[in-house]
Amino acid sequence: MAKSKSGGTRSYIRGRVGADVYSIGKDAAGNKQQVVRSLAETVSNPQTEAQMKGRMIMSTVMQSVSAMAGIIDHSFDNVPNGQPNISEFIRRNYALVKADVAAHPSSGNTFGICKYNEKGEKIGAYLISSGSANLPVAIAITALGAGGTITLGADDITVGGLKAVTGLGADDFLTMCGYDANGVFQFVRLHINQELADTTAISSSNIADVFTLEGTVAPTISIASNVITVMLDASQKGGAWIISKKTQSGYNHNEATLTTIATPDYNADTALATYPKGSQRFLNGGDL
Repeated sequence: MAKSKSGGTRSYIRGRVGADVYSIGKDAAGNKQQVVRSLAETVSNPQTEAQMKGRMIMSTVMQSVSAMAGIIDHSFDNVPNGQPNISEFIRRNYALVKADVAAHPSSGNTFGICKYNEKGEKIGAYLISSGSANLPVAIAITALGAGGTITLGADDITVGGLKAVTGLGADDFLTMCGYDANGVFQFVRLHINQELADTTAISSSNIADVFTLEGTVAPTISIASNVITVMLDASQKGGAWIISKKTQSGYNHNEATLTTIATPDYNADTALATYPKGSQRFLNGGDL
């Protein structure tokens, strides 16, 4: 980059002349100066397979960022809310998807991969929250993330018993996240109804009143014996629970990873085949 006190011609100018771009800036003393930078005459973009694989992974992660933003912009504790939280999600999950692509390129993958220019999130075992809170053993995800359960004590199927096994206080929340039947990321937040007395017995006739709900879907909540089941929809394809525990400094969350279906679409080999690839010289890794 060149700098001139008098300008590119007889005065300070802005704009492009040939391959040079002129702008006006200031030097360290705050004095106006002409700034000139040269554009590259040719730009090389060989689009090698390694480059395309990296872009494929990043595209896949970023589609999930768009779908999960309402959760992942504040679910990583000890990281500032907003973009820093999202960046933490990207950093950690890019590594997970990359490792899965390397280990399971054609089958057995735990992350679905986006094809070239494909929009929409893919089902995957994403880490969606991380913190110091512990998820009580009474709260679980069923096999392959088909839904979530809360197991009450066999002899205390009451609102008080629910509070006891979950550890949820008046300012605490439980959020179910997962993929619905169409592979769309959904979530719903549960808060124990504080208007119900602890002695209130929980049954199929009043289970709808036990929680107040807010989220992207209206879940199905049922109880059989002493087990409460929460389903995003009848064919839920993945799930995780996030607990939000109120502290003096804010909320703490647990480490939560989505449990998903086996071998989600698409595997890396299938997706990568749709990405454009340029030429690479033999000595630099290309084919003869």
